[in-house]
Amino acid sequence: MSVRLSCLLLLTIIAGCNLNDNKQSASIKGKGKLKFVELSHSFGELNHGDVVGHRFKVINEGKYPVVIQKVEKGCGCTDVIYKQQPIKPNDTTFIEVVFDTNGWHGRQVKQVVIHANDSIKKHELLVWTNIKSKK
Repeated sequence: MSVRLSCLLLLTIIAGCNLNDNKQSASIKGKGKLKFVELSHSFGELNHGDVVGHRFKVINEGKYPVVIQKVEKGCGCTDVIYKQQPIKPNDTTFIEVVFDTNGWHGRQVKQVVIHANDSIKKHELLVWTNIKSKK
């Protein structure tokens, strides 16, 4: 293989790497970035029938607004409360996860998945507890 052909091959490989970097940068450019202060919360020990909630603090650390597009709950025993408006850059909001212990006992872990149009797109929140049995 000639030196000229080797140089041409090397330049093609380098150019291809740069194109991939530019595509990756472009996919993140123009998006906000949600940061959750915490991703999990323990309710401790609860009595059967208790209904409890925890507010997860969220900050948009990006330069663009973020919209929560969809929320997936692990079961019907959880509910998620949040504002429907876009979260502006540098703004803080809260996402509340409410858990109803009716019908549950023992150690329980519940997951909520937040889908947003930010650079991360999917955020998982966990709440857990130990539920005392009915007497």
